[in-house]
Amino acid sequence: MALDLPELTTVDLDGPVAYREWEGPVETTFVLVHGLGGSHLNWVQVADGLAGLGRVLAPDLPGFGASPLAGRGARLMDLRQTLDRFVAERATGRVVLCGNSMGGALSILETAVQPSRVAGVVLTCSAFPRTTTGGRHPLIRTAFFLYDTPGLGIAAVRARMRSLTPERIVAIGFRLTCADPSAIPPEVVRAHEEMVRERMDDPDAAEAFIDAARSMLALGRRPAVIRAAFDAVSCPVLVLHGRRDRLVPAHDAEAVLARYPAWRGRFFPDLGHVPQMEAPGRWLSEVADWYAWAL
Repeated sequence: MALDLPELTTVDLDGPVAYREWEGPVETTFVLVHGLGGSHLNWVQVADGLAGLGRVLAPDLPGFGASPLAGRGARLMDLRQTLDRFVAERATGRVVLCGNSMGGALSILETAVQPSRVAGVVLTCSAFPRTTTGGRHPLIRTAFFLYDTPGLGIAAVRARMRSLTPERIVAIGFRLTCADPSAIPPEVVRAHEEMVRERMDDPDAAEAFIDAARSMLALGRRPAVIRAAFDAVSCPVLVLHGRRDRLVPAHDAEAVLARYPAWRGRFFPDLGHVPQMEAPGRWLSEVADWYAWAL
């Protein structure tokens, strides 16, 4: 069984940005922002349901998914600028940014820099300021150490792309990001495998990944900048987090919610880093309930 998805189209933002659109009421647009190493495919299980509330746009950021780097940067502020242009050119009505992992950080940065563009933010297992050095899976800690080491990071990513099949790369990825990888439907797994297969032919894929990863790590070492960005967010925010998240420990999300009591938080005790993929119905229910309450 293949996924039945809207056509993949592109918009020129100093280079092509690929995205899919699910039609919905034009008064609201949900812009779904993927994480590090992800793509718009991370959102396809919830996009159709969200379309009952508004238009849904799921882009691939430059250097990820079906969007080539095309001479653009892939550091966080580069990606934020592309996201800002995408929102300005393609969104209608009230804009709700939904970010997963790195996409959550980008959503916060965009909202802090352009508060008039964003009516609400949904942070799903977002990258948050670290409250402790523990909580991450040892393999993830090792990987980020390599990514942050000059020469080693890009070599490691290129070696992984050369030595592993797309099927193996996707399987490892879901084992790390999901509490229960078997919850991901086979057709969604196959779509991710095909995307990885296509990405293997992109000479800029490893560079984009490493630049984005290092940029996130560099931002993590500047707590004052992070705090200023979070403090600048004045719109309603929903924080959704899996308690079995191996990449961003749940206590990081708890610390953020304690600092911003007006934000709404919901924790999934049995889910990992991609709740919108492991339990799309539950994710949609939480978003719809918050949307009716906050917006």
